[in-house]
Amino acid sequence: MTGTLIEFPAEIAVKAMGLSTADFETLISSLVLPHIEPDPVIFTTLPSKEGKYLSVSIRFTAKNIEQLEAVYAALQDEPRVLYRL
Repeated sequence: MTGTLIEFPAEIAVKAMGLSTADFETLISSLVLPHIEPDPVIFTTLPSKEGKYLSVSIRFTAKNIEQLEAVYAALQDEPRVLYRL
């Protein structure tokens, strides 16, 4: 556990936000699942008040910091993802 305050394995929730399109949740799934599967993942979506944006939350058990960083990197490299938390 060098350089992190998180003890692994850890329950993690990552959020990705972008314009609300029919395939945004599928896009997010395709970006993060290669780094998480075969472990269980829970996806939840929440549209913005006006419906222009969509937030996708991804809950999973991160095994280590490298896995968590890989998920964030995959989201960061996608131009349709406007924000990551």
